[in-house]
Formats: sequence, structure tokens, C-alpha cells
Amino acid sequence: MTLKRFRMAGVTLLSSLLAFAVTAGTNVANTVHNMTPTGPGNFKATLETGLCVFCHTPHRASPQGPLWNRELSGATYQIYTSSTMQAQVKQPTGSSRLCLSCHDGTLALGTVRNPDAGSSSLTGFLTGKSNLGTNLSADHPISFVYDAALASSRGELAHPTTLVGAVKIDKNQEMQCTSCHDPHEDKRPKFIRTETRYGALCLNCHLPNGWTTSTHATSTAVWSGVGTSPWPVGAFASVAENACSNCHKTHSAGHDKALLAQAGEVTNCLVCHNGNVANHNLQGEFAKLSIHPVNNSEWVHTPNEDATQMARHVTCADCHNPHQSNNITATTPNVTGRLTGVKGVTQFGTSVKTASYEFEVCYKCHGLTAAQSASFQRLDNVRNVRLQFDPANPSYHPVAAIGKYPDIQNLMTGYTATSRIGCGSCHNNDTTSPTGNTPSGPHGSNFAPILERQYDMADNTVETPQSYALCYKCHDRNALTTDLPGKFPHARHLAQGTACASCHDAHGSRLYPRLINFMLFDKNGIPVVSKSTVQQRLEYVPSLNGGQCYLSCHGVNHEPATYP
Repeated sequence: MTLKRFRMAGVTLLSSLLAFAVTAGTNVANTVHNMTPTGPGNFKATLETGLCVFCHTPHRASPQGPLWNRELSGATYQIYTSSTMQAQVKQPTGSSRLCLSCHDGTLALGTVRNPDAGSSSLTGFLTGKSNLGTNLSADHPISFVYDAALASSRGELAHPTTLVGAVKIDKNQEMQCTSCHDPHEDKRPKFIRTETRYGALCLNCHLPNGWTTSTHATSTAVWSGVGTSPWPVGAFASVAENACSNCHKTHSAGHDKALLAQAGEVTNCLVCHNGNVANHNLQGEFAKLSIHPVNNSEWVHTPNEDATQMARHVTCADCHNPHQSNNITATTPNVTGRLTGVKGVTQFGTSVKTASYEFEVCYKCHGLTAAQSASFQRLDNVRNVRLQFDPANPSYHPVAAIGKYPDIQNLMTGYTATSRIGCGSCHNNDTTSPTGNTPSGPHGSNFAPILERQYDMADNTVETPQSYALCYKCHDRNALTTDLPGKFPHARHLAQGTACASCHDAHGSRLYPRLINFMLFDKNGIPVVSKSTVQQRLEYVPSLNGGQCYLSCHGVNHEPATYP
């Protein structure tokens, strides 16, 4: 027997012995890693060969691994990056480099160091989803040290000493392909080491705050079969069962940011929240006249951004934390379950890791800088709502604090002088209903700016129950359209076409009580309220039950007009 034939026989014998040893605990022969002519996969040799020869050899093995029989790729890989990642990810090392000698598609499957006749007959390259290529930026990071320091600095990670079961850290304390995949195991698809249902595999390492009570961890909702399936082939039936994979893919993700499953950031949410999985169709909300422009800022948001420093933007994750969001209700203005775990800005203008109040979430965009949209001009033209809601102001709607008027009258049933309201009390879906059959929240509305009800702000508006429906949600229309002795004559002003917005600033006034902040010009630049003609004064002088106005409006000069 020649030396070459002896070596080939040795390889075949080793393959047989390894196959027997491996089969004692698993059954690699039933997996696609069996590339002999009888193997079950699409890639296999045409001539008889040993089961293990494509990976292992007793002679001239690579020093990189356990009697490794494959050549190693010389490729340079694009690796995963993230703004929140604390780990130092390297070019693939250890077992990951061994796996990539097939799975990066750069070497033929039969490229072994010590071939036999059968293994040499496998000449093709790995194709399909198993070929990860050399761009690993949309794949779970590998070849980084997972130690106690990482778990501490990153947060929401399990301590490495707990990873003694399903997930394996290699001898160098590094996370590798083999941490999640056992190349000899046939019990689960894709050689996964443990159960994936309910996110079990991911939750070995990842411990997101609030996850166990979140909707994505507990919902029994299933895909209706309409439209695009939100889940890959072979996925589980419900949201809870799919858990992490509702939104993420560990390999060849739709986008490299956070390994999101879909190619679009908003699509990643709407593929379920279009009424085909979730109860409510949010996709339709973003087709309305006035919307939060979530599609204009894709991939701008980052979980570690400082709200006081970030470039202004809005996407779903700015208002919702998908790892913590739930259906728990709350008393206004506290955050509801759907806003749980979201960063915010306080009434003092400082950032907080977790918002306690709904308005703190809104302040991230609307409480630090002036609004950018076209609008009318007021006497005090501040357009930062945090400054308008400031409890130190003479007047404000009771969002950040209880209102200043304990004797306020003519409120609708359910509202009192001590009531608090939230941003969502006014800014909401215009078809929201008490039964909850339609989505709630400021996603979109046919009344600008994302108002729950109609609120006409143009001068010379004809008063109807609809024209000021938003005001009449809290304030009794009958009282406002009937003038009584000793009361401010709202009815007279409304009958003359004076809009509520002509005198009142709905958020608050830094100048006067009763939300008085006169509108100088409407959205078209047409004058509304101007200085009085003689004294050239434009001001409101309050009194206990009313006050005096110095101004000119609708061609009527107030020099002053005294109320009541």
C-alpha cells in the first residue's frame, strides 16, 4: 500500500470512528453536514467518502481547530457594528473562522487539506441562505470576549458564569458561531443548540428590562394570512412564540441596524401593526392629512441618544420601547404601558432614562426647540410647548401641573378644577372610540396638528358644535354660546366669527391668565388682532372676573373693552 493510499484509508477510518463517536450523542448523519453521497442535503460528493472528512483529519490538520481538515479563507470580513455595543468585535477567530471556511462562500466545499477520492469529488461552493458571504454586518456579532466586564458595562446581558447550559462560550471566553450552533446536532433546525420558541435561545444571553411582561413576549396574536407574512418560513404561530424573531434576524437581517428583520425601520413595525397581526391598523393612520412623519427619519434613532442633543427626528422607537411596551393603562398624565421604558425630557429640560409622564416623551421633540411647521404668529410667539406648559406661567392647560383656577366653571362631566390632561387628550387619532376599536395615539389625524377632534383656528369661523369640537370635549358648549350677566361674553365673540384661537393659546400663556395670547397674524399672514387705534396698545389687563382688552379686532376698536 502506498503512503498516499495509506493516508486516504486513515482519513476514511477516522471519519468512520468520528461518525460513530458523534452519533453516540447526536446523529450528524441525518444533517446537511453529512456530505457523503447518501447525505440528506443538496451538497454532497459523487463518490463514496467518509462522513467526517470534510471537516476533520488525523494527519496534517490545521492548527486552528480540532484536527481541522479544511483550508481557511483569507477573506477580510465586514463585521457588525452598533452604537450601543460595548464589545470589541474582531475579524473572525476560533471556531467561527472554521465555520466560515464553508459558509462565506469563498472556498469550494471540497477544499480540504487531506482529501480522499470521495471528498475531492465535491467541487461546488455553498449557495443559498447558508452562504453568509464576507459581509457579516447584518449577522449577529461573533469573535468578541464575553466576560463579566462586558455584561456589566453593556447591561441587560447575562453574567457569563450563567452560560453553562445551552449557549457555549469558547475557551478564550469568546462568543462564536458554536455558541449557538452545534455542528453535530440534529435535534433542531439549523443546528441550534436549544429551543428558540418564546425567545429561549436569545434570552440565555439577552435580558431586556421589562421583557417578560411586554406585549411582544405575551401576545397570542397570530397572522391573519392577509398581506405579507411578518415571519420567515417555519416560524411559530403567535407573537409570543416568535418573541425576538418578530423583529430581529440573527443572520442576513433585513437591515444591519439592530439586526432588524425588515429592510425598512417603519416596515419592521407595520408588518404586524397593519391590522394583519395586531388588532389595530396603524398603517392607515400614517396616510392621513396630519401625521408624525416617521418615514422621513429612518435609521436616525439610536437607543443611547441624548434627547437634549439629538437631531430632531421621529420614528416608532422614539415613542415606543418594543422590549417593554405593554397594554397597562394609567392615570393621565402618567405614561401608559405603550410608552413604558422610553426616554424623555423633564419639565426642567433635562433628559431622563425612563419617562414617567406622557408629556416627557413628547418634550423630546416638542419641548426643546420651537416647532418647525408653518403656523400663525402670536403676541408671545414661543412655540416650545414645554415653555408654554410651565407651571410658573400665569396660565396653562393642566398638563405639567394642576391648573391655577380652583373656581373654574362649566367643565364637562368627568373634569374638575384638579383634573390633569395629557398631550394625547388633544393630539390623537380622529376616529378614536371609547370601545377601543380603532388605534389611539398621535400617529395621524385628519385634523391638524394631529388633533382628536376638529378645532378651527381661522378668524371669521362660523361657530358650530363641530368647529370647536376639541374645546367642547372639556368645556360646556351650552355655557359658552349663552351669555349671562357677570360672565365674559363668549357667545357674542363667537357670533362675530372670533375663533377661540384668536385670543387663547391652547397650550399656555407666559403673558396673561386664562390662556390669553393674542393671534397677530393667521397662517396666511392676514392680520387678526392688532394694536388699538388711539393708544396703540395691545394688551390684556386682567381683573378678578374678567379684565380689559386694548386692541383692534374685526374692525372694532377696544380702547379698552371691559369685561364682564
